[in-house]
Amino acid sequence: MSITDRMRKRFERFRKKKQNEIEDEVKEELELENNQVKEEDFVLNKIKDRKLTVEDYSNQMVQTSYQLDCKKLEYEQVTAYLTDIQLIDQMTEEERDNVQAVAFKIATLSKDREDMRNEGKNLTQLQFRFMQLHEHEIKDGIKHMEEQESYAADIRSDLQKLEEEKVNLRYEEKYYLEKLNNLKMITFSGIFLAVIAAGITGFIYMQYVFDVMFVLLVIVFLLAVVGTLVFVKYRNVNYALAYCRKQQARAVQLINKIKIKWVNNTSTLDYLYSKYNVGSSHELMYLWEQYQIILDNEEKYKRSSRELNHYGDLLVKQLQNIGVHDADIWINQTEALIDSREMVEVTHSLNVRRQKLREEMEYDEDVMELAASAIREHLQKHPEEAGIVQKILSPYKLRV
Repeated sequence: MSITDRMRKRFERFRKKKQNEIEDEVKEELELENNQVKEEDFVLNKIKDRKLTVEDYSNQMVQTSYQLDCKKLEYEQVTAYLTDIQLIDQMTEEERDNVQAVAFKIATLSKDREDMRNEGKNLTQLQFRFMQLHEHEIKDGIKHMEEQESYAADIRSDLQKLEEEKVNLRYEEKYYLEKLNNLKMITFSGIFLAVIAAGITGFIYMQYVFDVMFVLLVIVFLLAVVGTLVFVKYRNVNYALAYCRKQQARAVQLINKIKIKWVNNTSTLDYLYSKYNVGSSHELMYLWEQYQIILDNEEKYKRSSRELNHYGDLLVKQLQNIGVHDADIWINQTEALIDSREMVEVTHSLNVRRQKLREEMEYDEDVMELAASAIREHLQKHPEEAGIVQKILSPYKLRV
């Protein structure tokens, strides 16, 4: 094996080792950066950092405003339930006895119906009652959950591709920087060798006295050729480095936008999973199918249904007489009317739900305020973009 081949193989091993070191370093940096990002604070941090466009801020306000309105409606509904519970707790002894007697009859009839069921055994009693309470919205809930899960999968796919592109661009940047350093070393080495060659030529001329003009011309020619090649290569590498950094900035901007969508989507899915007490749309679909099986057998229970309707109407009238706003829901929560401990559990659950809604509403209001502040600050510097903001916010009657 020649000296040239050995040097070439040694250089290939060295280059491969450097590539692996650079890739490992970039991956470690990326992992550390991702671990430091808190999902729940990502939107607020991006708004505070003013790293989005005025269009992004406006769209964020629209989306957050819609979520806030939905949560306000649900908050009012939960508050109304809690008010009803207070009215029930304040009933007179006679009213309480009458309500509990009817509630006990409804609970007994419901228990008899459940005992007669031969199908739908995969549903617990609690799950069945939940389906009864939310029967009118389960289909829409399944559809909304499936859309959000599909959207989440698309976001994760896009985010993964962009993160991979970001890693590759980081590697390219370090690769080009290393090539620039190598070109600088080649330049300095060429100059050094030219000086040595000129010195040797001068020494030979002083010792043997002959015409060295041809040698000097050859040295100058070689310097010119090498210098030209190095200059062209340096310019090309520098241009590639600038383009790589530009692509990095673009990738980072896209990642930031997608992460905002990801955080909003995650928040929506968490809320839906919590609301329906499931872990996925498939689980909710399964529960809904089991519930439908049970409903298909309702013909077997027509007699008990008539009795339940009678006592249900009676219970609704009794509760309405004491001022209960939404008396119908208590037909499926008779245990809470009979047992005070069950009522405490219901109250606690509603309070927890209301507290969570309050926290989410406060968060949405912070997002709205920060986005509005960012838009105002941006429009002070760029008033010509006011039309963009008005076009996005006006249909939703939002102002900054």
